[in-house]
Amino acid sequence: MLNFTKMFDVSSTDKVSKNVSFQGYEFDIEENKWRLSKESSLNTEFINSFSSSIQEDIRCTLCYFAEHRSPSHTANIRNLLKLYLQRTNENKFTEHGLLTFKSSFDKSDEHRISFLRLFLKTLHVLDFKAVNENCLELINNWKLSSNQLGVPVLSLDPESGPFSDIEFEAILGGMDNSYAEGLLSNEEYSIVYLFAATGRRTIQLASLKVGDLRVDTKLLDSPIYVLNIPKAKVHGRSFRSLFTDFALIECIGQVLEQHIKDVIKNVNKIFERQLTCTEIAHLPLFPDYKDLTLLKKVSHEDVINWLNTDSFHLKSSDLSKKLKAVVDSLNIRSERTKELLKINAYRFRYTLGTRAARENAGVLTIATLLDHSDTQYAGVYVQNHPDHATTISRIMNGPLLKYANAFQGKVVKDEEEAYVNLAGALRIRTEDSQHNIGSCGTNTFCQDYAPIACYLCKKFMPWEDAPHHLILRSLVEERERIIKETGDSAIGAINDRAIIAVTQVMNQCEDFSKRKDSTNV
Repeated sequence: MLNFTKMFDVSSTDKVSKNVSFQGYEFDIEENKWRLSKESSLNTEFINSFSSSIQEDIRCTLCYFAEHRSPSHTANIRNLLKLYLQRTNENKFTEHGLLTFKSSFDKSDEHRISFLRLFLKTLHVLDFKAVNENCLELINNWKLSSNQLGVPVLSLDPESGPFSDIEFEAILGGMDNSYAEGLLSNEEYSIVYLFAATGRRTIQLASLKVGDLRVDTKLLDSPIYVLNIPKAKVHGRSFRSLFTDFALIECIGQVLEQHIKDVIKNVNKIFERQLTCTEIAHLPLFPDYKDLTLLKKVSHEDVINWLNTDSFHLKSSDLSKKLKAVVDSLNIRSERTKELLKINAYRFRYTLGTRAARENAGVLTIATLLDHSDTQYAGVYVQNHPDHATTISRIMNGPLLKYANAFQGKVVKDEEEAYVNLAGALRIRTEDSQHNIGSCGTNTFCQDYAPIACYLCKKFMPWEDAPHHLILRSLVEERERIIKETGDSAIGAINDRAIIAVTQVMNQCEDFSKRKDSTNV
């Protein structure tokens, strides 16, 4: 990568840095400040507090992480090394020091120690001697508690978790009204809607370039706007190395097009010339205009080289500030806290995942939607809580992942078949006792509320041709009545498992009928 400082600072020396960070930035391992990315610098002065005999080992190993891992990962290791010094008063890695360090963490925070363990194991693999075999054996035997995933989502935290429907619709409605009134710029509108629509991390949207938006008019009569979004948190991959296509609705795409025209116009003005098509494609979608002035008199070839980097993109932190400022300007109060909405990018991400789960999207679908590299984090969205309670139409068509075994009984053809399983099996009726729906598979006294509880009982034998739809309709109507009267979705969701069990019975009955019809053909 080109040396940014040397290129624009006439007072710089001829010294060339020997190390290149994971994000392509040059730094000098002997200096106490390493530039790792547009947004990240690493202060390594703390290394001087370690024993002089291991300082070089620590510096070289930390440099290895700076070259091969993300800036945030490297910073986490640096922070743990500094913390080791502070909490142990040791300037070497000793068994006593490591035990003292581990004991200084609560269980909920213990997962952080894994960064130090990884560093020490890597230091050993690189054949440095700063950690002995006894220390290695000690840390290899540590069983650290894992990080608690998805707490804001699972708890529906009103300040850090997903937005409620009312809050989310208020944001979108407020955005549309303010934009229509000319109170928001194309950039401001685009920023908020990209977070809301894509659920992407800030670093991903900050990495976008003008050329990442394309318009496809071949598939349909109306234009399809597709945004090629860079992936983040991909092991071993650096800036803009992998992408995922994301389709945008037309109204968002149109505003984004207008924003791009604004960007091109502004940069043309800065450069005092018309940009080439190649330069335009490489422009940041959300530029740091102040830094772009440094390219004003640079050759075309060098401009392209620089635009290929993240040097002139708005920092993630600045993009987050813009997002917060725009939504704050709408003055939306939460119906849950009665306070102004707390805004951060992750709340939009949590909301997208939560709403997808409520629409019965599976774990793999949600992982894909949120651009996860695996499904380990997506599972928290499909865990059952009141806000995910489903309506009957969704239940009937959904994969029923959470309650796949809600009904555990056995569907029988009729009462005669039920008698084969249990002679004299008692009939189960609808609540109004006008219809028989199945047979009880046990003679044991039962105080459960029939017929609802029966669908959740292993002994229940529902009949194939019974009117199970009457039970289903009754449960759904009761659910809607409770929510309407109490306004509490938690209470309304109390019979959701029974609703799914009845639905599964109906599906099995339908399968029986289809098999019977195919046999009779």
